[in-house]
Formats: sequence, C-alpha cells, structure tokens
Amino acid sequence: MVIISQDKTMILNFEYIETIEIGNPLENNDGKFKILCDTTSDNQYTIAEYKTEERAKEVLQEIIKAYREYRTAECDGYTNVLQETAVFEMPEE
Repeated sequence: MVIISQDKTMILNFEYIETIEIGNPLENNDGKFKILCDTTSDNQYTIAEYKTEERAKEVLQEIIKAYREYRTAECDGYTNVLQETAVFEMPEE
C-alpha cells in the first residue's frame, strides 16, 4: 500500500514506514496537528496537517482501516480489491 501526502507531492510506500504519529502543535508556529511518518531510512516526513487533534486521530484510524482492507485482500488473493485498496490519499480537511 502507498500513502499519498495531503499536498499530493509525496508518495510513501507503507513497507518503509516505521511509525506514523501526530506531532505536537506547540513545536511549530502554525498550531496545526501534523501527521508525521518516520521511515526505515531514518527520515521524517510531514504527510498532512489538521486543525484539531481529534481530526488527526480520525485520519490515523482511516489509515488503519485502509491497511487492514489492503492486507485482507492481499491475503485472500483478491486482485481487483488490491488495486482499489493499494492507495490511501490523505484527506484535505
């Protein structure tokens, strides 16, 4: 599965992501809750920003759901479902 960043400038392969987390809004000037990905190559990327922590948590749950559907389809061998679930696009809002 791949994740496309909110601004559509980055595609991350889920296999190379170690963690996905919500950043502390106090660490940046805009006060937004960033969703950060740490990769196996020791890089960190901001893949989205949301106004509230609640929304950022909802998006993390959407990623989990999409990954579960992808893995289930992969294990069951459903090729057409795999094609549909292989991409997760970060929501704008």
